[in-house]
Amino acid sequence: MRTLARAGVITLAIGATLLGGAAAVQAAPAGAVSVSVNRLILEPGTSGHTGSVRVVLKNRTNEAWSGAVAVIEPIAGTYLETSGASGCTGGVTSDNRQIAYCYLDHDLAPGAREVLTVSFRSPAKPQAYPQIAPATGSVEVAGTSAEFPALFRSTTGSLRNPRPYVQDTASALTVTAGAVTLTPQADGTFAGHLPVTVRNDGDAPHSGLLTELVAPAGVDGAYLAGSGPCIGANVLPVPDGAYGVGCSVSGQLDEGRSRTFDWTITAPAGTPAGPLGTATTLVQLEGGPAQTGGANIAAVAVTVAG
Repeated sequence: MRTLARAGVITLAIGATLLGGAAAVQAAPAGAVSVSVNRLILEPGTSGHTGSVRVVLKNRTNEAWSGAVAVIEPIAGTYLETSGASGCTGGVTSDNRQIAYCYLDHDLAPGAREVLTVSFRSPAKPQAYPQIAPATGSVEVAGTSAEFPALFRSTTGSLRNPRPYVQDTASALTVTAGAVTLTPQADGTFAGHLPVTVRNDGDAPHSGLLTELVAPAGVDGAYLAGSGPCIGANVLPVPDGAYGVGCSVSGQLDEGRSRTFDWTITAPAGTPAGPLGTATTLVQLEGGPAQTGGANIAAVAVTVAG
């Protein structure tokens, strides 16, 4: 089982070479390896939707076959993983849908049948009516392809008479945070917690969240509990003497849901009591569209306790 790591923009033409010729689905005689796939039903949860398709491969030759399966997701940002294949690479189509290109975990013997499971997840809010995606997904193996539609089941369990699904193309995050006070620690330094809450009111494609914090001069550290890799801030401006950091937070944030981050901000021993200045924090979609208007940015006062 392997999750796709998104790469640069790559366009897949069914039956043509993938990844610009660097790696292609292994050639086979016409009709030698067949592929079939069922429709994708995205089931509503407490928030968001999940679903999977079964990809059935059949080697109709008298030789063992090893190669790759190329999957194009029907809805941007929904592909999760392919069970039964690994070594995945990929890119995106011209309309921002992921391409997952994964090698089978073992050779397919002559006459053998193999079933792969491809999993998907959407942050879209469950609705009282079913929906259908405007584009179909596809699976390609050895020059043979099969398409599959994607439907959202309603909260009442219905799939009948689905309405067209329209995915957001812009981020709709709102960030709130309160003032933070740095208090003395046992070693003479100062530290304080800054909870930051982000709400998502859209279903734009994304794989996770990116958050940044720029603290005023006098702060010597900022750490985010439970985050992924952290680097210097590269979206928010960092004034001279200020402290800037950016961290990734894994997992989609579903439409209509909120998440709270807990930053710890520190200052060295000997820092005088009183206001240090203003800290600014930002949250944006990782692997998704940008946001304008500033609702995903909040500024808070930082004070050192006496």
